[in-house]
Order: sequence, then C-alpha cells, then structure tokens
Amino acid sequence: MILKGSARSGGSDLATHLLNAYDNERVELADIRGTIADDLHGAFAEFEAVASGTKAQKPLYSLSVNPSEPLTREQYIEAVEAIENKLGLTGQPRAVVFHIKDGREHCHVVWSRIDGAEMKAIHMAHDRRKLCDMAVHLAEQYGHELPEGLKAWKQREQFKKDKLEATLAENAQQKKSGITPEQRREDITAAYREADSASAFRHALEARGYILARGDRRAFAVVDRFGDVHSLSRYLKDVPRKEMRERMKTLDPSSLPSVEQAKEQARAQQKASAERAREQRAAQEDAVKRRSAEKRAAMERAQAARWLALAQREQALLLRQQQERMALHAAQKAEASGMMFRMRAKVADLVAGTPALQSVLGHISSRAGLDPRERHKLEDEALNRRHDREKVALEGRKKALDKIDRRERMALERDLKREALAARAAPVERAAAQQREKVARTDPRLLQEDGLGAAFNDKAQDARATGGDGETEGEDRRLRDSWGKAQKQDKRPHRTDPRLLEEDALREEFDEAAQARRHDSTDEGEGEDGRSRRKSWKQRAQEKGHRRGRGRGYGMKRDGD
Repeated sequence: MILKGSARSGGSDLATHLLNAYDNERVELADIRGTIADDLHGAFAEFEAVASGTKAQKPLYSLSVNPSEPLTREQYIEAVEAIENKLGLTGQPRAVVFHIKDGREHCHVVWSRIDGAEMKAIHMAHDRRKLCDMAVHLAEQYGHELPEGLKAWKQREQFKKDKLEATLAENAQQKKSGITPEQRREDITAAYREADSASAFRHALEARGYILARGDRRAFAVVDRFGDVHSLSRYLKDVPRKEMRERMKTLDPSSLPSVEQAKEQARAQQKASAERAREQRAAQEDAVKRRSAEKRAAMERAQAARWLALAQREQALLLRQQQERMALHAAQKAEASGMMFRMRAKVADLVAGTPALQSVLGHISSRAGLDPRERHKLEDEALNRRHDREKVALEGRKKALDKIDRRERMALERDLKREALAARAAPVERAAAQQREKVARTDPRLLQEDGLGAAFNDKAQDARATGGDGETEGEDRRLRDSWGKAQKQDKRPHRTDPRLLEEDALREEFDEAAQARRHDSTDEGEGEDGRSRRKSWKQRAQEKGHRRGRGRGYGMKRDGD
C-alpha cells in the first residue's frame, strides 16, 4: 500500500482534477462531510472560505491511497479513519473520491486543515513519516505485500546507491541520446559479466548496440549507436583495471576497428535504422491521425451530452421559477380582491396617516402584520432571493463543467502527443529487440536447451498416447534431468576456454559422485581410526592426471608426458 499526502491550496483546480473523467475509467464522489454544498467544487470553496479567516496559505490536505491489492469499501473507510486519526485530522471536513484507472481502483481524500472552533490551521508535523508508518501497518493488517521502499523503511535501513558522477560531456550525450551514464554502465558491465573471454565480450557489446574499438589514447574504447566514444574502464562497475587487462589481452587490437571506423559503422547503422523508421512512419502517422480524430470526436460527443443535460436542467429551473412567480402572483391577487384584505389595508393606512394612532398602535400593527401588503412584499423578496441563489449555483456548475472540459481536452492532447512519439520510436525499439533476439538464439547452449525441450514434449505426448510404462518413465526422467542441467548451465557465463570447460566437467563429475554416494561407497577408504572417509575432489583429480593450472580452471596433463 502506498500513501502520498501533502498540504496544498487551489481547491477549484483540485476538484476539477479529481472529477476528470477522461484520465480515469470511473470517477465516484463517495462522501462529503462537514459542508453545506453537495458537490466537490462547492465543498472546497467552503473549505477555502473558512480558511480566509486565518493566515493559512495551504488550507487543504490531499491524500492518495493506492493499495497493492483490491480493498472493499469498508476496508477503505477503515483505512481512511485510521490515517485521519494518525494525522490529527479527526472530525475535520473532508471529501472522498474513488478512481478506477487502468483497471486499478484507488482513493483520494481531501481534508480541511482549519479548526473551525479555534480558527487555526492544524499543524501537519512529520506527515511523511506518519504516512509511511501507516502504510506498513495497513499493509500488514490486510495481508498485502510491502514494496521494496517500505520494506527498507520498516527495517530502518539506509540504502546507498553507487552513483556515477556525470561529466559535462556525458550530460550533453544524455540530452542527445536519452541514455544516462548509469544505464550505459549497467549495459556494459552486464555484457562483461556474461562473457568469459574478450571475444565473447565483444559480441555481447554488439548485441546491446555498442562497438568495441581500438582507442587512440587508450587500449580499448566503446562507441555507442549515436557515435559517442566512451572509456571502457570507466563504464565497468567493480572491475579492476588489472582484471580487465588480463581478460582483454587475448584480443588482438589490430582486429578491432579504430574509433573513426567505429563511428562510421555506428552512423551507418543509425542511418539504416532511420531509413526503416521513415518507411513505416507514413503509415503510422495516418493511423495516429485517424485514432486522434476518433478520440476527439468521442470526447466532443461526451462533453456535448454533459452540456445538453445541464441546459435541460437550466431550462427546467427557469420554467419552475416562472411557474412559482405566477402562482405567487395569482395567490396574492386573489387575496387582494377579498374583503378582509381591503379592510386591513384601510386600517393600516388609517393608523399610518393619523399621528395619534401611529404613536399608540404603530408598533403593534408592524409586529402583528396588520398590513397584508407588507407580507406580499416580503414574500416577493424571499422568492426572488431563492431564485437568485439557484441561478448562481447553476452558473457555478457551468464554470466547473467548462474547467473540466478544458482539462479533459488538455489531457487528450497530451496523450495524443505521447502516442505520436511512441509510434515514431516503436520501429527503432523493435529493430533493437529483434537484433538482441537474433544474437541470443545463436548461442549453442540455448539451441541445445530448445532441442531437449522439444524431445521432452514429444516423449510426454507419446507416453500419454500409449498409457506409459516403466521404460518410458525412465526415459522421461532422463530427459527432464538433461533439460534441467542445460537450464542450469545457461545461467552461467559463456564457457569457451578449454580450461574452463575442463573445470565444468570435473565439477559435474564431482556432483554426480556426491549424488551416488548415498547408494554406494566405492570411492571411500578407511582412515587410521577405522572410519570411512571419502577422497577429496583434488585427490581424485590428481589420480586422473590433472594438475592445477594458472588462473581459473585446470590444465590437462597425462602421467608420463
């Protein structure tokens, strides 16, 4: 569960954002507490009106609740109440809005920070720390898995990342290519870790779009697909220079292109990629324009439907107000034609026109409502005030709907621009992915794994068709063991050095012997104490004529050579 909260102002803009139906598949105003208005814009306007009597610059506190797994509404409300108590906002006016975006439901809660009794803003001290604590508590309460960041927060561990300090040239290269120095170092280091020789390292770099070149001032340099030159030793993380020189000494520098030649190759590859992208861009631009027109038309229809509903509501309001005025006028006219109305009016005129009666009966007649014409006047004024309030509220809804329309159009144009940029970049990304797949599928070990997998599937289908017997089960077991062994070997670096291959063979033999030790003890002997002791791996290797060689692995030497 992820909780993000902050104090802020701008209630009208926040309400417009929360009611934006374009960026969200569903928008639900679930609860408004502590306000007279029943809509979001009116509620936030009341929050800010109360805050105008204080010195608070940010009277609102906005919180988003993003659970990693779905929650029920009861769990959402329970979580909101717990967070509210933790932050010290208990009983404050609030609004709760639910969004469904990309098939995922999340919740937004907005509180007023102003204490109406004290007319002071509630101090939000250490709110980020409190939200992290509540996120851990609620995730454990509902059985959700904690993200890595919250795990680190829970254990109070500080993780420091080894960050590469970029130079001015690298910053300029990042602006041009969009690749950070950290990303480039991860790619080059991963290629180095995957390979066990200089030749394998060179091919791994080419699979990632880099060219290993012969440097002018240093032994080796790396040229990326944009033609920028990089130092190999700088972009190898946690690899000593001595180890790098030992690995690369088997590669003849004369077989590598120079820096200028590598730049020419990178430019040629870039030109070919750009040409392929231009060939596909025309068709993609037409498709993007067609989709953009369809989305704009759909938005215009949705907005027109909302404005039509509001116009119908306005027409109904005006018609009702006219009917109320006519009904009041008819009632007052019918009352004015009656005998009692005329008598009370004449008595009121008599009292008002006679000073002696005015001094004695004036206050009584005003309080008792003797003159019915005054009551008619008050009724007219009350009706007009109510009609004016309804018109003001309707105008407020028009302004809010206009803001929502503008926000949705801005969001639509933003998404259309993103789609256009993604459509332009898609061909280049697909070409790079195809090149990486092509290089990966040429590995003999991967091809061997595919063959074992196909053989295992064929055997399994034959066993199901024939009903299966002991011999078939043994063959299936052998194929499964071979396939698992091939997959384990695939996780290790590329092995092309004969000494390393010999080391792998000895290790596999040792593993098989250790597995068979449970059933027999043919390689075991008795020590001085009479106990059974197994010969070590080194002793068995020496008996077979192997000796330890320099560096990694074992060299081959027969007895008597």
